[in-house]
Formats: sequence, C-alpha cells, structure tokens
Amino acid sequence: SDLAPAPVVAAVPPAPDAETLPISAYDALSASQVVEHLDGLGRAELDAIRDYETAHRGRRTILGRIEQLAG
Repeated sequence: SDLAPAPVVAAVPPAPDAETLPISAYDALSASQVVEHLDGLGRAELDAIRDYETAHRGRRTILGRIEQLAG
C-alpha cells in the first residue's frame, strides 16, 4: 500500500497541568510572584514547576530560581 509508516515518537512525559502545580492560579502570576512562592517547596514540586514552565513560557527568572533552590 501507499501508506507511510507512522512516525516513531519518543516517549516524553507530559508536562504537568497548571491545575496540578503546587502554586494556585499559576498562569495568572507574574514571574516575580511565582518566585516568591518557590521557597519552601519540595524537590518534586520544584521539578513540576520547572517542567511546566519549560513547556509553556520558559521564563528565565523562574527557571533560574528553581535551579538555585534545587542545587
């Protein structure tokens, strides 16, 4: 047949939904407001926020602070 094989897609874990993040109303917050909420979060929570931010807006302020906190 003329059908091409389906492309192979690497299994990438989906980025978390904003609703599942440990900061409420995440998408409504500015980068500086998000940074204020990062202190005191656990590693898994920081990882979830990093994954979400990387997949969506990629704000360097937030990603840089997460790197500092995660060590």
